[in-house]
This record gives sequence, structure tokens and C-alpha cells, in this order.
Amino acid sequence: MKNFTIAALIACSPALVFAGGHGSLAGHGTGVTIDNYHGGKTGGLVMQTTQDVWIWDNPPEGFPAASTATCNQYIAFGATPQPIGGTFVCRSVDPDGDVLLNTGAFQPDGSAMIKSIAATGKWAAYVGASWIGKTTIQAGENATVYTFTPTN
Repeated sequence: MKNFTIAALIACSPALVFAGGHGSLAGHGTGVTIDNYHGGKTGGLVMQTTQDVWIWDNPPEGFPAASTATCNQYIAFGATPQPIGGTFVCRSVDPDGDVLLNTGAFQPDGSAMIKSIAATGKWAAYVGASWIGKTTIQAGENATVYTFTPTN
């Protein structure tokens, strides 16, 4: 079970789940696992909740330099400890009260494809935007540092 957990954390790091925006709105963040569930018989399912901090590299005027998010990941495993797929949802309410909701999927190369699916206020213009997230530091079993770069 420990190898199962470590594989999930390394291959599908909770820190890969974050938001961003069009153009040059990129950044980095941290994620700390605050809840974890394992289940399954013929394979495995890991469900994790992380509390993240997103730091924007060059936020537009009027945007916060940082915001927090809560993310839920669902990672499936077959007979081996290698993940066979996963998805996630991140929800954020920034310091001004504007909402951002992202969803995404883990990619075979270990990155994550993220897409903004709903937003209010200043974030509304970013609905439909997408990013690639990559873990840069795995800080133990329950914490990660990552980057996110816009794809459009």
C-alpha cells in the first residue's frame, strides 16, 4: 500500500492542479495533501484533496499576486502501481471574491492538462483557457511545488 501511495503522489502529484490564464498568465504553486482515500480490489483508486497556493508570475493589473485553491484528484491504478488515468477539479475564490473553477487530466508524460471551465469577475475572460502543469519538486509524500504555463 505504501508503494501504491508513493506512486500516486509522484506520478499524479496533487500539485499539478492549478489555474492560470490566457497569454502570459503563468506561475507556480504549492500543494499540500489534506485528505487521502485508497480503495479497490482489482486495481486501485486514490482520491486526494489538496490545499494549494497559486502565485502568478505577471498578473494583469487588478489581479491578485497569489490566491488559494482546494483541489480534488481521482487517480486510477490497474494491476501495477503505475497510474492508468486520473482527473481533477480545482476551485478557488480569490481575495476579491471572484471564483475560478478548473478541471483537468493527468497526461502520460507526468504533466497535467488544465482547463478553466467556469469563472466570475476578472476571471470570466479566462473560461476556456488551458495550461500545462509540471511538478518541479516533490517535497515528501504530501507536498509538491509546481509550475503552470498557458497553452493558448
